[in-house]
Amino acid sequence: MRVFVFGGGGDVGEHVLRQLAERGHESVTMAETQNRAEELRMLGASEVVVTKEKEFSGVLKGCEAIVYIAGANPIAGENKNILVDHQAVIRSVEAAQQENIRRFIYVSPVHPDESDESKETGGKEQPEELVKRSGFIYTVIRPSNSVSKPGKGNIAISPADSGIDDEIPYEDVAAVVVEALESQEAFNQSFGIAAGETPIKEAFRSLQ
Repeated sequence: MRVFVFGGGGDVGEHVLRQLAERGHESVTMAETQNRAEELRMLGASEVVVTKEKEFSGVLKGCEAIVYIAGANPIAGENKNILVDHQAVIRSVEAAQQENIRRFIYVSPVHPDESDESKETGGKEQPEELVKRSGFIYTVIRPSNSVSKPGKGNIAISPADSGIDDEIPYEDVAAVVVEALESQEAFNQSFGIAAGETPIKEAFRSLQ
């Protein structure tokens, strides 16, 4: 499968690129410089579009799925914890629709245990609803506090609005994303994840 990864240069995104390559998928992402583009290719990206603009028209051609990692700069590698760039999400959705892409995985900046008041800050929930109602086979993933630790391949999974409160390695967030691509249990689902004791594939079975 050919997958476009928005935020491929971030902490989770780098793991997504590597794991997609390991699973035999092709990945496309964006970078601001040729040097960064080369780094992302070395991680496993099949193609890197070098641009300083958040312009997505044309770059999705030939892709079958979108992975959008919110909270990371969709072009550069700094992975700053910004609020959601709503216009970038809207443009990515519109571009995906123009290319008739059906599969859309959205990694939300909303945490599973986040208060309603906090969710309203910057309208962080709004892009989730946009993705859900735009006709995609969607998966919305709300990771708990993501950390730079070795992944274990085991998670706890919960409804998106339940109070799961723990950390999870970037590597395991990426593993959930890659597993969700073709897992029918994750189709049209929204859920929270944290570190746990259940293997990812087995955890997905609880979504049905």
